[in-house]
Amino acid sequence: MVPKPPSIIRHMFSVLALAIQILANVNVVAQTTEAVDLAPPPKVRQIRIPGDILIGGVFPVHSKSLNGDEPCGEIAETRGVHRVEAMLYALDQINSQNDFLRGYKLGALILDSCSNPAYALNQSLDFVRDMIGSSEASDYVCLDGSDPNLKKQSQKKNVAAVVGGSYSSVSVQLANLLRLFRIAQVSPASTNADLSDKNRFEYFARTVPSDDYQAMAMVEIAVKFKWSYVSLVYSADEYGELGADAFKKEARKKGICIALEERIQNKKESFTESINNLVQKLQPEKNVGATVVVLFVGTEYIPDILRYTAERMKLTSGAKKRIIWLASESWDRNNDKYTAGDNRLAAQGAIVLMLASQKVPSFEEYFMSLHPGTEAFERNKWLRELWQVKYKCEFDTPPGSTASRCEDIKQSTEGFNADDKVQFVIDAVYAIAHGLQSMKQAICPDDAIENHWISRYSKQPEICHAMQNIDGSDFYQNYLLKVNFTDIVGKRFRFSPQGDGPASYTILTYKPKSMDKKRRMTDDESSPSDYVEIGHWSENNLTIYEKNLWWDPDHTPVSVCSLPCKIGFRKQLIKDEQCCWACSKCEDYEYLINETHCVGCEQGWWPTKDRKGCFDLSLSQLKYMRWRSMYSLVPTILAVFGIIATLFVIVVYVIYNETPVVKASGRELSYILLISMIMCYCMTFVLLSKPSAIVCAIKRTGIGFAFSCLYSAMFVKTNRIFRIFSTRSAQRPRFISPISQVVMTAMLAGVQLIGSLIWLSVVPPGWRHHYPTRDQVVLTCNVPDHHFLYSLAYDGFLIVLCTTYAVKTRKVPENFNETKFIGFSMYTTCVVWLSWIFFFFGTGSDFQIQTSSLCISISMSANVALACIFSPKLWIILFEKHKNVRKQEGESMLNKSSRSLGNCSSRLCANSIDEPNQYTALLTDSTRRRSSRKTSQPTSTSSAHDTFL
Repeated sequence: MVPKPPSIIRHMFSVLALAIQILANVNVVAQTTEAVDLAPPPKVRQIRIPGDILIGGVFPVHSKSLNGDEPCGEIAETRGVHRVEAMLYALDQINSQNDFLRGYKLGALILDSCSNPAYALNQSLDFVRDMIGSSEASDYVCLDGSDPNLKKQSQKKNVAAVVGGSYSSVSVQLANLLRLFRIAQVSPASTNADLSDKNRFEYFARTVPSDDYQAMAMVEIAVKFKWSYVSLVYSADEYGELGADAFKKEARKKGICIALEERIQNKKESFTESINNLVQKLQPEKNVGATVVVLFVGTEYIPDILRYTAERMKLTSGAKKRIIWLASESWDRNNDKYTAGDNRLAAQGAIVLMLASQKVPSFEEYFMSLHPGTEAFERNKWLRELWQVKYKCEFDTPPGSTASRCEDIKQSTEGFNADDKVQFVIDAVYAIAHGLQSMKQAICPDDAIENHWISRYSKQPEICHAMQNIDGSDFYQNYLLKVNFTDIVGKRFRFSPQGDGPASYTILTYKPKSMDKKRRMTDDESSPSDYVEIGHWSENNLTIYEKNLWWDPDHTPVSVCSLPCKIGFRKQLIKDEQCCWACSKCEDYEYLINETHCVGCEQGWWPTKDRKGCFDLSLSQLKYMRWRSMYSLVPTILAVFGIIATLFVIVVYVIYNETPVVKASGRELSYILLISMIMCYCMTFVLLSKPSAIVCAIKRTGIGFAFSCLYSAMFVKTNRIFRIFSTRSAQRPRFISPISQVVMTAMLAGVQLIGSLIWLSVVPPGWRHHYPTRDQVVLTCNVPDHHFLYSLAYDGFLIVLCTTYAVKTRKVPENFNETKFIGFSMYTTCVVWLSWIFFFFGTGSDFQIQTSSLCISISMSANVALACIFSPKLWIILFEKHKNVRKQEGESMLNKSSRSLGNCSSRLCANSIDEPNQYTALLTDSTRRRSSRKTSQPTSTSSAHDTFL
């Protein structure tokens, strides 16, 4: 018989690949042994549990040795022995169920990795030794072509799958070896993100999530507490470097900056330098700084980090500012070295992520039942070593020895805490068992050892051939990754497509009772642990229990480079640092489109209180004259008093309508003047009203028309007096009758009215928004202010004419000197309006002052006219009534004047005597005597005046 060529090639390839893998690690292995094939250490290397199907196991039963002569250090109770017993416990539970694998018993080959990747790789060769040296009947053929006839079929049991390792660096080496022989691997603790890469690790699965999820959880915690500036410490191994890379990737997405990165090695110099740099970034004397330090380091690094931190910062229990550690799940809360001595001060307040696992009461009961002499105890040789180290006792002591006997020692439940990964170890074993069950039902559906007739008489019952030589690729892809079962704590378990376990973390904080008065007062004895659960994270869902935090909700520790800018300030980044900035004030009318740029709002819009947008001022802060404002009350009061006073004058005039004073003042023009004044006062109410189309139309026509009526009447009055007293002929001036005066006044006022109506037709009245400043929107009429002044130009022309004629008639006799009062009125009016023009344009930014001053100026114009023109007449009418009667001596005076006037024509004198007008009614004896005394020889001009009037 000769081997088949394909089989030879396959075996050669396997041996060659294995040799390459071993040679790649020969330098590391040389550090722990002098030969490539490590000699078995004096300590136990492995344990075997018999079974029909073997499951491998790799656990860090011992820590890594600090002595180069020995590969293994001290025994590790929680991470090592607890996990080994968890696997054995799970196998016992599965084997106790006869219907689970229909009689198949699961055995185990469990190896110690000693927390050393190189040593673990060499140990793991035991998983494939049988496969390398195995030979099967199908690999041979007889020369005549017939099948070979072997005397005895070898019953070598290959490892179906492997549970382990714990450290990611160990799992990577183990996966590189097992993939060559297509052996499935399920890790209960390795979280390295690269292990999810199926191009490199196509037979790897795990019951824990990837570090990518852990990094996401840590970043979300930082975002929750607004920690935007943190330091990062990671160990110089695959776990630390890949975990740090994952954290930095997620931190960039959330805008978190890394203040400092420290890659540390297990050397004193590395620790000292890193801690000094961390304290420098902490800035103990300032309110800002990188207070939070993210830890992605191996378990063995953390005690030294805490010790050097306590020494460097000289920590005391009352320290105000300390480093807050945000640690990955490598932080071992059951390790007493973390809190020994001053380490407790450095660890206080640390926030620790722990894979969300529950206690397994049945396992704890099982573990507590282990004691020397029982079968379950004796099958695990590492328990004997643990007893010797933990209880300082000896086994098999001779009689009379004073040493403590280990056989007499039993465990106590006081202070016992099972390893946090126990649940995940049990899940790993059950996942493999469920995968084997599904595979057996598919390829060996009728195979059942307990019912097979051979099993009743055979010492070694036969096993399905396909289950003896499991195809690892088929088992991993089609059975293992598809398991879905309820685990030992009642939760549904399944793998992700990448072979990862469910992502769920418990968040703890180190809050020892001895250093926390509040916990000592409120906690009971049922919570002896110094670690307090403060939250939970699962698939991007973070929950924080605020009441369990060691700080008050209003005093969250700060870990930022710069404090947030106040509202209305923008960030000016320092050296393009995303988290470090100086604050610069935006303009009052600007809002923030982002944290670094201010943009001005559009005209009529104003920034919101939070400066994140703009709002329309016209909707909430539209400005126009309000009646309750002082700017409205004062003009209103003046206008009301003016109207009352004008009405009083009108009433007096109506009552004394037939008296000489009223007649002499020109009743028709007087009434026009008084009505014009009321119109002026009423304009105050128009100007103070909310602008609308009607209000704006009245404003544009009413003010100009009221003034045109007022000053047209005054102009007609002064012009008439001027023409009467300036004539040098005996002919009576034209258009001096009352009707003529009214018609002339109407014509002059009509010019203004017609012009205003034409203006309204060209520019229809309406309202608009005016923006005197960036923060004001004023509701006003739809024409500019200077256009309004144009409409008053005609009124100004009338004022100038009135003033001119008032000046020309200032020297008429006293009894006829009404023009003197009109002149004073015009002088005052000119001063008022010239002052108002400068005042109006000088206060262009305050529409209230402009409007109020305009109202007051209009009222003052009417007041001046009312006081100057009508107050002397009212005084005579009301208080000097003896002057308001017709005197008989008036005719004698006229006759005397006629005789002394040499150039008086008979027609003019006759007309003057026969038709006395309003001015002759004011003549009195005293006035005529004063006039005669002033000159003994009157001039022709004065005689003419007296004769005419």
